[in-house]
Amino acid sequence: MEPILYRRAACHALIVLILCAAGVRIHAQAAQGQKSSIPNAASIEKAQYKGWDVYRLTNGIITLDIAPQIGGRAIQLRLGEKEFFFVNPDFAGQILPENRNNPAAGWANYGGDKVWPAPEGWQNDDEWPSIPYYVLDGSKFEFATVTDTPAEVAVRVTSPKDQRTGVQFERTFHVYAGTTRVKVEQVMRNISRRQIRWGIWHLIQNDAADAGDASKPNPQLYMYVPINPKSVYPGGYTHIYGDARHPSDEVIDDGRLLRIHYLYRVGKVGLDSSAGWMAIVNGQKEIGLVENFDYSPESEYPDRASVEEWNDGPGIISRTSFDQTLADDPKRTPYFLESEVLSPFAKLDPGQQYEFTVYWSPTSVPNPVHDAVWEGAISEPLSASLEGGQVTLRGVFGVFTPGTLEAQFYNAIGQIIETRTLQAVDPREAVRLDKTIPLSVDAYRVSILVRDPDGENRGFLGNAILK
Repeated sequence: MEPILYRRAACHALIVLILCAAGVRIHAQAAQGQKSSIPNAASIEKAQYKGWDVYRLTNGIITLDIAPQIGGRAIQLRLGEKEFFFVNPDFAGQILPENRNNPAAGWANYGGDKVWPAPEGWQNDDEWPSIPYYVLDGSKFEFATVTDTPAEVAVRVTSPKDQRTGVQFERTFHVYAGTTRVKVEQVMRNISRRQIRWGIWHLIQNDAADAGDASKPNPQLYMYVPINPKSVYPGGYTHIYGDARHPSDEVIDDGRLLRIHYLYRVGKVGLDSSAGWMAIVNGQKEIGLVENFDYSPESEYPDRASVEEWNDGPGIISRTSFDQTLADDPKRTPYFLESEVLSPFAKLDPGQQYEFTVYWSPTSVPNPVHDAVWEGAISEPLSASLEGGQVTLRGVFGVFTPGTLEAQFYNAIGQIIETRTLQAVDPREAVRLDKTIPLSVDAYRVSILVRDPDGENRGFLGNAILK
């Protein structure tokens, strides 16, 4: 009897294994079906970018390449096929050791984005002596995948421990399904046995070469930064380096914005900007990058600035303890504009850490940008013209989510009385609204919003009073 019972038990076990295996296959197929059903699903893969091994995060609209071996930087960000970041062709695919990336040998500026401690300086131990600085800017960072789902992918890079500053940086990049918005979490950790006090200095080197002729600067590259109405600086900003009357810098919009035109001439400005956003627009490619951050009005900032901008170009600048001359030679002084965000100072005891998060939102948008909101960049604010029982809605925007542009009409007490779908929108195409539609007699105001493929309101782009 025992052999028969054994054979029956073995048979039952085999059936269970077959069913379990089938269940695994069904589950995997279901997961694949779920992934394909999410519009613009997120994914991650190992890839190559200009000879470097990278981890590629994408959702089909944007692509972010992370290069752990060269300072853990995001080496490139793309909207469709259009690239944002400067990448130094002289170092493409190279991973230079410390003996070729130091103050004596020179700086291996790979390009892309980076994070440093602030403030920069050479006068005391509370200032960071700047690049070249191999440990935090050029060395290999540890890498880990944090999230890998159709809704979100995220990777983390961690710097070596830097004994001189007492700092270790950890950065986590998040790409989500159905939006261009990238979340960049930045952690500064005190790995020393002493108290330290630094700010987190995050910067992007934006490509400033002419799109048609890389030997020339781009004449249509601009940066827009809101001016703090309670700024400590006369005029709302200060020149940190370069000519105090640098021709790049112009206050526009009745004193509300600083517009910085990239010119191949060295200069750096700082602002105690309180609005929590800035935008860089490449007019030749008609692409813009909005960066969002939190501003703390009660906190002390390095350089007394939350936003800084650097024009890479020829000229002489004073570094206090020495003068630096940048050559009039694109090979030695490449075309790039640095957009920089600084956190407040963080005083950290041993083992403590501080987090400062920024968001990048690529979109297609022309110059100028007058404002930035949760769902887009405003190039031409919404206007509404009434004539003969009709209203003409106009505006130019860049959006961060594909979907439809919708107008909502309200009566005088705020009730929604009518909703109109205006047109399809996509982050890869600038939104140029020029539409005439019938107007309800009870309509008092109109707002426009972006509705995603799931029917969710992703944010408002403008509002206008009709009477």
